[in-house]
Amino acid sequence: MTPNYVSIDWGGTSLKGICLSGTRVSEIFELPSGNIRTLSDKEMINICQELYELVRQIYPPPYKWLIGASGAGSQSIASLVKKGINMATGFTQDIEVYPDFLCNHAACLSGADGILSVNGTGSILFGVNGEKNIRLGGWGYLFDKEPSGAYFGKKYIEAVLMGYEGNPGFEYYSEKYVGPNGEKAIRHEILNQIYTSPSIPNYLGKYAIRLTDAYDCGEPYAIKTIQESIEKLSNSIAYLALKLGLSKVKFAGSGGLWDNWPNFKNLILTSCQKKGLQLEWHDKSMPLVYGPMYYYSRSK
Repeated sequence: MTPNYVSIDWGGTSLKGICLSGTRVSEIFELPSGNIRTLSDKEMINICQELYELVRQIYPPPYKWLIGASGAGSQSIASLVKKGINMATGFTQDIEVYPDFLCNHAACLSGADGILSVNGTGSILFGVNGEKNIRLGGWGYLFDKEPSGAYFGKKYIEAVLMGYEGNPGFEYYSEKYVGPNGEKAIRHEILNQIYTSPSIPNYLGKYAIRLTDAYDCGEPYAIKTIQESIEKLSNSIAYLALKLGLSKVKFAGSGGLWDNWPNFKNLILTSCQKKGLQLEWHDKSMPLVYGPMYYYSRSK
């Protein structure tokens, strides 16, 4: 029996998917997810059960599952996703799990040579030139300083704590801070909420918009922090282009900073231009949810 295809872009806070049956394509659906690295077995199975029930309402089994997921370059992460779906369905499924940057690159650049910068909760650069491909970054919020929701949120919280402790120049942050439940800045409460969060990167990412808002308002610390981070990213883009041997660089961006902060694109392109690197900007060729399907079809 010919399977119906399920193509899924699994992010740190939500997953999006489509189902394909012959020439018919469903509407894009979305479900809450979570960082695969930090999900418990029960949480993973619950997500997969909800996903399976939704897919069954769209097209009947059997299915060919094509999933792009953060961290899936690790075999253990890919195995967790497969295990979750198999346990949720009660049957061994036909599942392919790919690193999200491969699928995102396929969706954004339609498989063409070029560089993709992913700047969502985390950050990663991925470039392709013919048979050569290189990945930079993606080390996680403890190490990466390139623009990401987790990094910007972390720097925002640092500024709040500095202001709380009386450091001059940080009053803007401690005075304006409002916590998740409307509370003012209380050091031990802020730290407790972070360190007891089931996903620290996702928690920090919620505060990224407060740093970018401060930047847009001309606040000096936000300007300095973000400009330094963008400089790191543009240096990495230039290095990646050199390593790949790309003279004319097709370039695309993906993730929450690109989608939700209007100034971000111009800041990156301008920083690269100052280094003599001309980027040929490409809007997404297709929604990211099509990436796993497109990557699968090209790699068969």
